[in-house]
Amino acid sequence: MKRIIKKLKIEGRLHKVELMIIEKKDRAFLKRLFEEWKKTNEDVKKIGTRGINLPESFSESCFCLFFPSARVIKVHGKTSGSFDTIDLKTGRRQQIKACSTEKELTSFGPRSVWDDLYFLDFSKLDGSFAVYKIPNKYIYERGVNRNQTFREQQKEKRRPRFSIKQLIKEKGIKPIKICKL
Repeated sequence: MKRIIKKLKIEGRLHKVELMIIEKKDRAFLKRLFEEWKKTNEDVKKIGTRGINLPESFSESCFCLFFPSARVIKVHGKTSGSFDTIDLKTGRRQQIKACSTEKELTSFGPRSVWDDLYFLDFSKLDGSFAVYKIPNKYIYERGVNRNQTFREQQKEKRRPRFSIKQLIKEKGIKPIKICKL
């Protein structure tokens, strides 16, 4: 892994962006982190609590290992909101969500923005994960409670929550890639 600073066009303007580049040689490190997380997760459950979420920096790094993207550490200058990674070839902003369980509830920040949304499913717990690209049209108008859509909750500066796995099942979305650490 290496940190770099690069000038990138975001929302039509050049920004200085601090990035974390994930290299092929980082694969063994990420695999070790996954195994340590899995062990800690199992141990935590033994004391009568729910498991611990996968750290977002881990899932974002795993995504970048298999795609031409880098983790965004910091964008200098004003942008409309936050995103996780950026495609180094196209400049598209990416939001990465992940789960390690069969049932999940995914939360979004009120300022989350992206061009492309990816969901990583680690639920096999064997170091593999399925990557789904979720069309934006399915997100913004998604009902998150009886009265509101995702977009409406974001406008109220709330944190919309819903199950992406349920959405994947309902819409018949297939993985674009299966990856293995």
